[in-house]
Amino acid sequence: MKKIKIPLQTAPLIHCITNAISVETVANALLYIGAKPIMTEDTRAFDDLIRQTNALLLNLGSLSSTKEQSILAASEVADGKEPIVLDVVGIASAKSAMQIAKVVMEKKPTIIRGNISEMRALCGLVTNGRGVDGSPLDQTDDELARLIVALKQLPQESVYVATGAKDIVVAKDNAWILSNGVPELDRFTGSGDMLSGLLAALLGAGASPEDAAVQAVSYLNISGEMAKTKATTAGIAEFRQLFLNELSLLGIDNTDWTNQIRGTKNGKTIIFSDSKIWGDGE
Repeated sequence: MKKIKIPLQTAPLIHCITNAISVETVANALLYIGAKPIMTEDTRAFDDLIRQTNALLLNLGSLSSTKEQSILAASEVADGKEPIVLDVVGIASAKSAMQIAKVVMEKKPTIIRGNISEMRALCGLVTNGRGVDGSPLDQTDDELARLIVALKQLPQESVYVATGAKDIVVAKDNAWILSNGVPELDRFTGSGDMLSGLLAALLGAGASPEDAAVQAVSYLNISGEMAKTKATTAGIAEFRQLFLNELSLLGIDNTDWTNQIRGTKNGKTIIFSDSKIWGDGE
């Protein structure tokens, strides 16, 4: 696995159709890591944008009939032309979201992301999620192992990212369980939407889907860990501001941030070299 330099040097332009509640947050998160966002749902612009953009983010949050049309139109235009990240937020609680997700999945998105409960629903497993929130009942070690097996049964043209207290990345023959992060990241809105933006940005910068998935998840979570060490109170508002700062600072202040990644790859502890990340024993 090749380490990705953040801030990104090529300033990839990312077309985002994202959750209305976090549009500004996602746009800023992209800017903080060196990408450029464009946040339009106007289908009239899509044919022009595809000639300029480097990746497409489709987030099913804040669905409406108009947004559904934009998501489907954008996926059609981008099909085979640029990487697509599909964020399946809400599919565990709304049949309409699941139906749209299934249609977009026919385009074989580069990365499909949701919380662990949502990704269980995508696989047809029983889920204890409520609304757009994941459930701790779905995140025991046994249930994570069951989810990994189920994700491996889905089309392997896509990389799958399932987020929770521990995060899962399933890519072809590899299954990563990543252990960075802090609970505070789940206590304000938009952290998952930002992660999907980061996934699209790293893809737009030319990273492989597996590299982008593992390192976007880890970069966001390590930024959270750094923010918690700097917080002077237990207030979530202070933590959120420090976290956003860390998104812009982590790769500058700590160019070896990947050395802080914790977890396993195919059951083996992740270890590092000067330029690579891989599983122990490879």
